[in-house]
Amino acid sequence: MHLQKKSSWFLALLTLVAVISVFSLLDSPKQSKEAITLTEEADQKAAIQTVSKEVSSSSPLFEETRLQVSNERNQLRQKLTQKITSGEYFVDEQNTASMEIDTLHKEESTEAILEMQIKSLGFPDALVRIEGANISVTVVANKLSKSRANEIIYLVKKECEDANVQVKFGANNY
Repeated sequence: MHLQKKSSWFLALLTLVAVISVFSLLDSPKQSKEAITLTEEADQKAAIQTVSKEVSSSSPLFEETRLQVSNERNQLRQKLTQKITSGEYFVDEQNTASMEIDTLHKEESTEAILEMQIKSLGFPDALVRIEGANISVTVVANKLSKSRANEIIYLVKKECEDANVQVKFGANNY
């Protein structure tokens, strides 16, 4: 009788190990799908950046500002990545750094999308800067009406509901 109890426990543990092994084998492809999804998202973000670079800008000042902002964000992203990969920081700090990197990616893609949408309204060029809840939009235009400014604000509010939007207009000499 004592031998049967040991063998039944052994059989139960063996079954448990088998179930866990099967579960881990079936679960691992999902992780690779997530990794594939992440790389696809990165490819899409790279494509958005490439498209935004390929679209010629009528304003050298806007291009210079975009380049400066891009350099600042790349440096910040590099520091945050070092913080994540370094073993010197607590997990909370690493998670915060990871969230900041995600926020940077979202801001960059939102800026690019908004710039393309504003250009589609008929403006020669637009510069969108997101800094927290504040969004600054500078548009190249000869004349500005309140209705055109409201159009831009409405467009930005559709993308970012809680944003404080500031619209500036400049002449074509930007």
